[in-house]
Amino acid sequence: MARRDLFHRDASDHAASELQYTIRNEKRLAQPVVKRVSAEEAMHENRVFEMTSNRDTTRVLFISQNTELLNPIKQSLDGYINISDLFAEVHILILRQGIPAKNPVLRVAPNVWLYTATARYWWQSPARGFALICEQLEFADGFRPDLIIARDPFESALVAIKAQKKYDRPNQLHIIDDYSTAEFIKKERRNFWRVFIPFFTIQKFLSVRTASHAMFNRLQKKFTIPDLDVLPRYQDYTAIMQQPATLDLKEKYKSFSFFILYVGQLGYESSLYRMLDAARFALHNVRVGLIVLGEGKARKEFERRAKILGIEKQVVFETRTVDVVSYLKSANILLVGDTDTESEEIVLQGAASGIPMVMARTDRREDVFAHGESAFLCEASDIQAFTDRISDLLNDEPQRQKFIKNGQEIIRRQFHGDAREYQEAYRTSIEQAFFVESDEVVVRGEEPLRT
Repeated sequence: MARRDLFHRDASDHAASELQYTIRNEKRLAQPVVKRVSAEEAMHENRVFEMTSNRDTTRVLFISQNTELLNPIKQSLDGYINISDLFAEVHILILRQGIPAKNPVLRVAPNVWLYTATARYWWQSPARGFALICEQLEFADGFRPDLIIARDPFESALVAIKAQKKYDRPNQLHIIDDYSTAEFIKKERRNFWRVFIPFFTIQKFLSVRTASHAMFNRLQKKFTIPDLDVLPRYQDYTAIMQQPATLDLKEKYKSFSFFILYVGQLGYESSLYRMLDAARFALHNVRVGLIVLGEGKARKEFERRAKILGIEKQVVFETRTVDVVSYLKSANILLVGDTDTESEEIVLQGAASGIPMVMARTDRREDVFAHGESAFLCEASDIQAFTDRISDLLNDEPQRQKFIKNGQEIIRRQFHGDAREYQEAYRTSIEQAFFVESDEVVVRGEEPLRT
């Protein structure tokens, strides 16, 4: 037994450290180990996973630059469906830059394999990705996947085009981001050059899927694509429609009879500065209140701003609550000045909850809502437009009811609420690439999509 000087050290400290070491060691041993085998070895093993389906089994290769798919726990294309549930066999090739992966080939599920192609520079990614495909998915009995899916019109599309040409497999292109916007170009330095690639790649695909109707319309005007469609969407907004409100704002704040709601992070980049300016005229009516749900470092700044505008008694700051839906159902107008991902979800929840909305214009919102029919859409920096639209809704009850009715109808029509139905629609949309006529894609004589 190791000796220790108990005169200079407390025995309880030593015992505690030993206990902590034992606990950490047991946790480490209990963690699941990801099985690492070569693709060829795995292909010849007995199938562990069998998909219950009335269709022929489909083996799909997804090519993507989304490194979130490297998560060994779950790989999802849309944030809802696990890819392993969609097809009998799934191969995911990730194109990335940086240090080469220690294990470039991993089997992360009984029917899912991950391949990581690493290059030093972005323009080297297609060559590295195609080489990895040839090394790992080409066997004596031929090319393993039945279908090739590129998840972006850039490097992933270049790899898919080359693989389709060599192995004579149908392919499909997914366009998730709008690459024609200034925001996309600013996101990464390389995007300045990458925006020209889709002009070449899109015309090489017979089957194309977009994430939004706005991008669908742009491609439809620019190209003649035999199979062009929008990917199905899922969110259980039906449950939000049916969820009863657990809050009555009129009962909670009896001094107000009309409520404008703002939901968002209270950081220094928050749009609440503009929204306070836009709502200040409506808030001069003592019966109108602005409820702000949010947290952030700039909250004191916003409180000072409300005081400067003379509306501090009309603005109530509340800590961001988990039950946002109850606030959406109880307020009279939802004010959305932000354009980030979180705010995109808030406007959909707002439509499902049945609250009239004045929101900053984005491509995604234009894709869902019609200005003046289901919501008011304003340019994010146009404070006067927000002011005018708030005034319109404040004084026009029929207009508010029109927005409520049309907004909820859009949610029912455009979003799948049944998980099984949505999963089937998503899989069918992808497998439609098998049945596309092999006509040439015609490119119309216009400039490539770019800012």
